[in-house]
Parts: sequence; C-alpha cells; structure tokens
Amino acid sequence: MSRVTGGLLAYVRPTFMLPAVGMSVYAAVLAPGERLALPAATLHAFAAGAALYVAHLRDGYVDGHHRGEETPRLSVPAFRWAIRLGAGLVLALAAALGSIATPIAGLSVLGLLALALAHAPYLDQHPVTVTVDYPLGIALVVIGGYATQSAIDSRVLAVAAAFFGLLAGIKISIDALDADFDRSIDKQTIPVRFGSVAADRIAAGIFGATAVWTVAIAVAGVVGVLTIDPLLALAAAVGPLGCLGAAVTTDDERTVRLQMGLTYAFAASLFFAVCNGRCVGAALLRSAGLGLG
Repeated sequence: MSRVTGGLLAYVRPTFMLPAVGMSVYAAVLAPGERLALPAATLHAFAAGAALYVAHLRDGYVDGHHRGEETPRLSVPAFRWAIRLGAGLVLALAAALGSIATPIAGLSVLGLLALALAHAPYLDQHPVTVTVDYPLGIALVVIGGYATQSAIDSRVLAVAAAFFGLLAGIKISIDALDADFDRSIDKQTIPVRFGSVAADRIAAGIFGATAVWTVAIAVAGVVGVLTIDPLLALAAAVGPLGCLGAAVTTDDERTVRLQMGLTYAFAASLFFAVCNGRCVGAALLRSAGLGLG
C-alpha cells in the first residue's frame, strides 16, 4: 500500500461516518410511501458519508499542516487534491439528487459540504459552533434522506430538531472526555471554556429543552397538528430525560455510554411514532411478510 493510499484511508472514520449514513437510511424509510426509491436513498447515504470524509480530510490538513496538532498523513498537495476531488464528488451527488429526487435532497447535501469545509479552521474554534456542527449535519441528513422519498412535512422537521437537540447535548459530554487534550491545544469546547460543572449544567439544559420539545411533538399528535402516535412520541422523551440524568449523576465515560444507548431508544420511539404503519419502512416489512402495525 502506497503512502498516499494509506493516508487517504486513514481519514475513513466509521465512528463518525456510519451514524450519518445510517440516519440517511433511517429518514428514507421513515418517509410516507409504499416503496423505497432505492437509487435516491443510496445516493444520499453515500453523499452523507462522502461529505464527512471531506470534513476529515480538511480537519487533517488544518491540524497537521497549519496547527501542528497532529502528524499529517498526506502532503499539502495531496491533501488539497483529495479535498477538491471529494468536494467535487459531493457536488455531483447533490446535483444528481436534485435531478432524480427533490431539490431539498440535493440542497441538504450542499449544506453538509458547507459544514465539512467550514469545520476546520472556522467552526471548531468557538464553543457553540464546535458543539452544534455535527448535530446540525445529522439534522440535515434526516431532512435530506426523507426528501429522497417524499415532500418535506412538519413531522420530519420536528424529528430533525429533536435529534439536533439530543446530539448537541451528547456532544458536550463527549467533549468532556477530551477536555484535557483540547485544553492543551487551546480548542475552545464548552467543557474547556466553562469548566466541567458548568458544561454538565449546559448539557442538562439542552437535554431538558429536547425533552420538552419531544413532549410538544406528542401533544401535537394529540390535538391533530401532527399525524403521529402521541404515546410513542411521549415515550421518546425518556431518551433526553435519561441523558439529562446521566449528565449530572455519572462519570464522563459512563455518561457517554449511557447517552449513546439512549439515542437508539429515542430514534426507535420517534420512528414508530411518525411511521405509525404508513411509512416506507412499514411497507418494506409488509412486503417481506413481517408486517408493522
């Protein structure tokens, strides 16, 4: 394996990329419909992963060659060419999605690319933007994945906002794990800027707001503003409430593990609340003879 190939592969980071790809698929099968538009769903999921890869390349270039925070895996010219080619691929995927799916599907990918290129050296320099850029990206992925199958409606916007809040709170907990290193390189995360106690309180506030938002989604289902199962939406509020409890009662490593686990329960509850047997995912299960009420 050549040094360039090895360097390029080093920035394929499944820990960050797979959740984005998975959320694209999640949103696609959450959309109303009887069949999956597989080409559009596949393109969007790939585009989400590709945009994150560009972000990793950009981060490696800035941290390695401009900040001296890590050993660069590629030369300056190799980084620049890789970033340009990656960005070009993402732009092509956005154009294709705008053509075969909906304009919003394509625009969501453009938003992801903008976040990827701005993360370093801009968004990662302020405690607010370094906290919200990945959650904002996931919210865009949810909207875009849904848009590959259906017109955007208020339900998916509510779900995207809920994920944004939950993941922003979790990002603070993750940053607390790296606070000592981040402090050594003067990276201004919320735990570095405000200290661990204040960071836990800020995270708790975000989780509390997310729980309130999720309850509001359930209430909207009760009064008929949103076509959802209100009980399942209400059950989803357990996710941010559990994350809140973990943030203020457990050590940092256990907190992150608990919060990650609660994210899956949160996602499942919201999925079934919105789908309610009438989404692409339910249709796929019915066609497989499994069924979903």
